[in-house]
Amino acid sequence: MSGAASLARRFLLLGCMMTVAPALNAARAQNTKNDQREAGSAPEVAELRLTGIKNLSKSELRNALGTKQSGCKSLIYKILCAPGLRFERIYERNFLDEDEFKRDVVRLLVFYFRRGYRDATVDTSVVKLRDNKVRITMAVNEGPPTVVDSIAVQGIGRALAPRDTIRDVRPRAGEPLNLLSLDSSVTRMRERIWERGYVDAVLKLTTVVDDSARRASAEILVDPKKRVTISSIQVEGNERVNEETIRKSLVIEPGDIFRLSRVSNSQRALYESALFRRAVIDTAARDSTAPPDSTKGLVVRVVEAPFREARTSFGFTTADFVQAEGAFTHNYLMDRALRFDATVTIGNLLAQQLTQSKVFTDIANIVPGKDFGRYYAPNYQANVGLTQRWFRSPRNTISAGLFASRRSSPGVLIDRGFGGNATFTRTLANRVPLSARYQFEVSRVEAGDVYFCVNYGVCDKSTIEALRGAQRLSPLAFTLSIDRTDIPFSPTRGVLARAEFEHASKYTASDFRYNRATVEASVYRKIGFRNTVAAAHVRAGWVNPLSSTAGAVSGEDITGNLQILHPRKRLYAGGSQSVRGFGENQLGPRVLTVAASTLDSGIFIGTDSVRTPCSVTAPTPQCLAGLKDDSFQTRPLGGTTLLEGGFELRIPITGYIVAALFVDGAVLGNGSVTTITRGKAAITPGFGVRYKSPVGPIRVDLGIRPSLKAAVPVITEVRDGAGVLRLVDLTGGVGCVDGSSAGCRIYPGPLSKQSFFNKITNRLTLHLSIGEAY
Repeated sequence: MSGAASLARRFLLLGCMMTVAPALNAARAQNTKNDQREAGSAPEVAELRLTGIKNLSKSELRNALGTKQSGCKSLIYKILCAPGLRFERIYERNFLDEDEFKRDVVRLLVFYFRRGYRDATVDTSVVKLRDNKVRITMAVNEGPPTVVDSIAVQGIGRALAPRDTIRDVRPRAGEPLNLLSLDSSVTRMRERIWERGYVDAVLKLTTVVDDSARRASAEILVDPKKRVTISSIQVEGNERVNEETIRKSLVIEPGDIFRLSRVSNSQRALYESALFRRAVIDTAARDSTAPPDSTKGLVVRVVEAPFREARTSFGFTTADFVQAEGAFTHNYLMDRALRFDATVTIGNLLAQQLTQSKVFTDIANIVPGKDFGRYYAPNYQANVGLTQRWFRSPRNTISAGLFASRRSSPGVLIDRGFGGNATFTRTLANRVPLSARYQFEVSRVEAGDVYFCVNYGVCDKSTIEALRGAQRLSPLAFTLSIDRTDIPFSPTRGVLARAEFEHASKYTASDFRYNRATVEASVYRKIGFRNTVAAAHVRAGWVNPLSSTAGAVSGEDITGNLQILHPRKRLYAGGSQSVRGFGENQLGPRVLTVAASTLDSGIFIGTDSVRTPCSVTAPTPQCLAGLKDDSFQTRPLGGTTLLEGGFELRIPITGYIVAALFVDGAVLGNGSVTTITRGKAAITPGFGVRYKSPVGPIRVDLGIRPSLKAAVPVITEVRDGAGVLRLVDLTGGVGCVDGSSAGCRIYPGPLSKQSFFNKITNRLTLHLSIGEAY
């Protein structure tokens, strides 16, 4: 094609763009699917093929076209979209509109033109099928792109650093002339200049294209004007909320440099207060005849919302029976920005009446003897709190609250607690809060020896008896969070980090005493293939139980190195947001528990048809090995040192479906920071699928667990002469060396005893959850 002909064709294409684009929406409105069905003559689009697309996104191009092929409205309906089951509510039928299809040719050429492929062409074909259906093919010849030779930015030195600004401009030299990316670069540059206070800046983009050589150059000319300051702030629309409260929420005041981020943060603070249905911060109108000025006035316009909110809910679960919840919130208590919250949740209702049904937990069958009456009592969680926003500064928030709770697990524990907390939070920068929190809690746990031995790491009778009394857990915690991500639920770029340090000692009025620190960070970045997102995550933790805890919980002077740590403060690994090849908290040190009745029932030895009972207090290793894996329950012990990491690729498949490939790993131990690598370690790959929903990504992951066989200690419980359940450590307190050690068992058991299907499925761990792993 000659240069003149090519130039003429481009002018014709630009003319089509200018004349067709304004009419597209009107044309779509006039040619609806209902009209097509009523006419009965328009064929159904059974298939729309796009061929020859190599350098651009086929899914983006499909979305840009007006002609669509018939198909399921969502991937979750795919099974129901088989021929003969295509109901109207789940299967969308699309019909061929010839005028719309002609406009699609122009849309396709414009799509390529804007992305630097100015010589692209398209051939179309429509093949008739049976039942008044058609197959459409759009064959694209992309042609060579128009390449950028140079991009210059002039006049920006007073507002931004020229070197950093030019580095951020897209496209770069040598890349196709993508007009969309160039416009986006100008927009980002304008926002950065405005952020420096130059809100009257003017940016002019000029492109020069040599069509014959398919080369282009671009220049961005910047006139920053004067730096603008805020002259005044007016408040409009408030009726019951006083003006002083609104002004306290603003992080701007007269005399400040006009920065868009601070204006946006002020508007966000108004919405987060829940006092307003609508809050807008705009520039005040100026007299058009007035001379230009370097100051601007702002107007805050609000529409107030109801101050009080109450809600109730009812439901049931198979474990907690009937549940009821009530909540009340007052967002403007005492005519100030003071929020009052009260929440009460009551569960285990009608437990005695429903426990015998097949649907709910049978408490009488779980709890031995007749000691199950106390597990019929209601469980509850009650909280009341006050939150003062904008305390002496729009960056400060203080809160205080009281709480009380009772929870039970039949045959395991009853945990009662009450206390209070106070928190001070200061926003250091945008999405960078620093918090100090103190919580005082008194708890009393009623449980068997096994529970304390596994969860508290204490197995001697005297200390267990002391732990059954009222104990105080009162830590002082400092937390710093940094959020530099672009999307809250599914970030595609940026950094998310959090660090926390806790201290509990006699100075914080705590019986459980320790120092604890955790740090975690996630990094997100887009890579080239199908807009894939690469996400990396790392978490490290350390906790040091103080030796004075033993004396504090027992009320006696105890010498030695007995270390007691509350189970909520231990570090755990494994689960849907950790190492996904393992169940929740199942990676790391653990013990096996087995019921005394299981040992007493015994095992089959050789060809015997009768079981041989095992000793309840001293079973042989052969006896423990002869029991099935499901005869034991694994109890995680947690650790005091943790190092965990993960890497994940999130690959878009369709508009709402994302595939994921991941690998997670962690090492969890009970040593010091210098000996962390001596703990239990594992690396687990896996794959999964995410469905983008309004409440966040619905995630299904399958982690592949390695064969980590280990000799694990076994413990059980027996009743003493007084009928009280007592712990029996089957190892005699000496631990495990290998599977032949007394009271130890290799876990998991040999795969040779399992079916082929179980050999595969036992290596897989399924996780269902809402939200990304990190």
